[in-house]
Amino acid sequence: MSWRVPAGRGELVVELRPWFLLRTTGLPVTLLDGFGHPGLRRLSERLLAAERRLAAERRCFERLAAPLRGSVLRLTPERRAQARRCIRSVRAGMPLTGDELGLVESLGLGEWARRWQSAVVVTGAARAAARSAYAAARLATRRKVAEAYDDESVRHAAFLADPAFYQAIVRRPLARRPGDGTARRSRLLTATAHRQLRRLTVGGWGGGPVLYARFEPGSGGEALRVGEPGPERVIVEAGDWLTRHLGDASRAEELRARYASTPWPQRAEHHEAARLAALDPADRPRSGDRPRSGDRAGSADPGAGGLPGRWAAADGRPHPHGWPGRGGGRGPQRHEVFREERSSPYSERVTIGGGALASLREALTAVLPLWRLATLLAGDPARTSALTAALAGLAAEAHGREPGQDTIRLTIQDVARATAGLWDLAPEHPALRFPGPELMAVGPHLDEATWLLCGVRDDCRSLYEGLHTRLHSAPHTLHDGFPAPAPATAPMTAPMTAPATAFEPEPGHGRLPEIDLGPHTPRVLIGDVIYQRARWRVPLPRERGADAFDRWLALHRLRRERSLPRHVFVHHPAGPRPGYVDFCDPFAVEELARHDPAEVLITEMLPAPGQLWWRVDGREQCAELRLGCVVRPAAR
Repeated sequence: MSWRVPAGRGELVVELRPWFLLRTTGLPVTLLDGFGHPGLRRLSERLLAAERRLAAERRCFERLAAPLRGSVLRLTPERRAQARRCIRSVRAGMPLTGDELGLVESLGLGEWARRWQSAVVVTGAARAAARSAYAAARLATRRKVAEAYDDESVRHAAFLADPAFYQAIVRRPLARRPGDGTARRSRLLTATAHRQLRRLTVGGWGGGPVLYARFEPGSGGEALRVGEPGPERVIVEAGDWLTRHLGDASRAEELRARYASTPWPQRAEHHEAARLAALDPADRPRSGDRPRSGDRAGSADPGAGGLPGRWAAADGRPHPHGWPGRGGGRGPQRHEVFREERSSPYSERVTIGGGALASLREALTAVLPLWRLATLLAGDPARTSALTAALAGLAAEAHGREPGQDTIRLTIQDVARATAGLWDLAPEHPALRFPGPELMAVGPHLDEATWLLCGVRDDCRSLYEGLHTRLHSAPHTLHDGFPAPAPATAPMTAPMTAPATAFEPEPGHGRLPEIDLGPHTPRVLIGDVIYQRARWRVPLPRERGADAFDRWLALHRLRRERSLPRHVFVHHPAGPRPGYVDFCDPFAVEELARHDPAEVLITEMLPAPGQLWWRVDGREQCAELRLGCVVRPAAR
């Protein structure tokens, strides 16, 4: 499927490869349903409204009391002391005593005093209700986290994403009853399990099943066709870390074969055995030994059984990669011991055509010329900055015409006019390029959905190479008709893309220019494609708060002030990637509140729950289309 796209004073020929990866998390977003508590949010909003009323009455008192300063100074010492106590009570938000009420009444502020007493009572009741609901929500969320990990599919996904974390929750079961989990280690493990589940469900490490899908231009107008599920296929290779530490290829192959031939969940035991053997190869078990469930970290009782010699000491050593976020900010190195990929039951059984394919083509028509220009200008920082400034100026002008709108709409013609002069500065590059656009569909039905640009890979050929391609029934067909690239005369660096996608860009992604209009940048559309999600630059509160409930309230004040949506991604400058936050989830808000004070980039979650089109067994999953394209300048 190919077509021509206007680009500067010429055209580009775009060929869309028929096969693409439909990358899903493999877990439904409904797993997180029990974490959010809209009722708690409503009670918190009621408390914040009561606090605003109390603050307004405090300001009213200051305004009314200022002219009465002379009258107060003429009072007796005892009455002046009452006046000082009255001021302290108002500043602290406390009710006035009987003597203080009498003094205020004598000064002509009786009506205000009645309003103040009412506001204090309402605020106190609202605080008590919200605090009680917050405590109940934390207990309910903790129980839901533990129950989620009862599901073997969740435990398997957690193991594939990070075996070290999986071993931790096997050794120490997650607390779920009100009296459990009071120890600091237990609380931290529950918080980590909660974070991991959010990442596995919506964060997108690329660790979900491999699902190859195909475009069908002649599908008779059918936007989406999903066949019957087939068998899951799994492929395993020994990881570089394992091979390097063992120093014995035959031994590595032996461990790999044993691991690959064992079904889940016993497979986790063989993974741990291989890891320990690599850590201490001088004292590993004989090749015929099989670790017993009581001997391995797969047992709920880590003290059961025993490990011989130096292996016992190795059992307590950390994994070579550790938990996500370590390893220089590269996330979990889940392929270090064994490189494992599994196919989705729907791989090669999904086709997209009809109106969905037509709208996808229009989205690529809007985006690829801009990607091409940014790529050509990438070697010169000044020209790259000029492109970014041109887009930002165009967006600011459009937003200025409709300042109250939450969406900036740019036409393809607007962008072409704004960037026309930059094409003259771009060097000619006749070589073929292989961009890999990545898009998500926003809407429950694919034929009516709006396309969202998540990023552009520099080179899409990685989609058709590597271990995951061996899960395709005919891997050679992925390359059919793929032209060989002509040698480029200079390196080409791709530009920037909007951050905080539901599937975060990995190394090697292209980057399109960001549009940043300051503290708040509305959602930006180019044509009918969402080019960039709405975003906010927000300083986190410097005050830590007396307890978790105070921190919850502080962030909800911030959310209200900035009109933030419920579902967002937050990128802290100290973190390697954005994290998903549901502002109705007490655990997610607490994690955000514990970050060091800094300006964070908050991006709307899009698509949000209820806007997802990919469903398995009727339950929504996040899904991203990773496409392959061949782009070349058209002959003039």
